[in-house]
Amino acid sequence: MNNNQEAQFLAKWSNKWNTESSEVEKEYDTLAQVYEEKVLNWQYAGHQVAAELIAKFVATDGKILDLGCGTGLAGQALLEQGYQTIIGVDISGKSLDLAREKNIYTALYKADIQQALPFQDNEFDGIISTAVLTNMETSNVLYEFCRVVKPGGYLVFTNREDIHSQKKFDVTLQQMESEGILKQAYLSPPQPYLPNNHDYAEKIKILYCAYEVCI
Repeated sequence: MNNNQEAQFLAKWSNKWNTESSEVEKEYDTLAQVYEEKVLNWQYAGHQVAAELIAKFVATDGKILDLGCGTGLAGQALLEQGYQTIIGVDISGKSLDLAREKNIYTALYKADIQQALPFQDNEFDGIISTAVLTNMETSNVLYEFCRVVKPGGYLVFTNREDIHSQKKFDVTLQQMESEGILKQAYLSPPQPYLPNNHDYAEKIKILYCAYEVCI
């Protein structure tokens, strides 16, 4: 990673997160080639933990949507858990190009996940989404995520602890539970997000969440 790439990457992981889809696309297209190297050097493990979590709830013959799949870290972790039918969607074409090279995914789609997803109702047995919700403008995207999951399927995702409350994901999830759409299956205590990143180590924590889709 050269100095310019390093500066871009550190800027991306500041507290100033873009939520405008066109800007998110540009950022991740720029970072795609160095993304995995950097986050793994920072000891990021969210993709592995989330894959292990969804495996507790969804059988490995299920059809899984990797929402915001990026370069394929979570897809690889799902494959290691035994999943064979994995669909990926991301806004970054360059990230998808790298994911495609891994031969993990049954299919890959380029789409803005803040808009209507290009899938039928009740199409998936589960969704996994890691390090994605920070870039969402609103927590209401969760309604669309649930639309494409079968009743009895599961939504498993990570979120930064601070963003979870700031963007009212916690409030939206409670509302969806009261509406009978979701039922909480698991919520972790705050966990390290990027342990080897000085700015994040003990300051920024991550939550692991699992919800059953009820309707």
